[in-house]
Amino acid sequence: MKGYATVSSPFARKVRMAVIETGQPDIIDWQMLSREERAEMLGVINPLGKVPVVVLDSGQALYDSPVICAYVDALHNGTKLIPAEGPERWWVLMLEALSDGLSEAVVAVAQEGAKPKDMQSQRVIDRQGAKVTTALAALKAEAGAFSDPPTMGEIAAACALGYMDYRGVASDWRERHPALAVWYGRMSARPSFAQTLPEDKA
Repeated sequence: MKGYATVSSPFARKVRMAVIETGQPDIIDWQMLSREERAEMLGVINPLGKVPVVVLDSGQALYDSPVICAYVDALHNGTKLIPAEGPERWWVLMLEALSDGLSEAVVAVAQEGAKPKDMQSQRVIDRQGAKVTTALAALKAEAGAFSDPPTMGEIAAACALGYMDYRGVASDWRERHPALAVWYGRMSARPSFAQTLPEDKA
């Protein structure tokens, strides 16, 4: 199957980490898109115009990242990133949703901050920044239950924190949440994390 992403997307990184963590590193043939290519190509493949998107050999397109990650997880016979049933399943999916929400807020803050000063909305920055603060506090509260090896929830959390660092949003989060920072340090050492680090800003 063919995958389309940008090097910096935390949502695409989730999928890229998932295929590595499930022992399927070559299952998706990735094409990393520039801004121009993303604008030109994605509307044809994904009506939402967002990455990641995966096109199956049948021609069916899958989007967005939770759907693609669930699909990837269904293709292997090892320990699942998303438990099949019970309370743990719903906790993992909740953690993934929380982490994706954090990533979305960071994207919004970074995009607004990249505008010329006279075009920035402080209201948007403040509102989305508040979401970053509350999401980080919620992650801290859940961190005691984090798994090793990681589930889909922890993978999404690591991608969100990595994207915060990448965009320089809430740069003091380690000082405010030291236990979360210790966990993130362990996640950063995993091959799936190191192999998916963005190489440049896009």
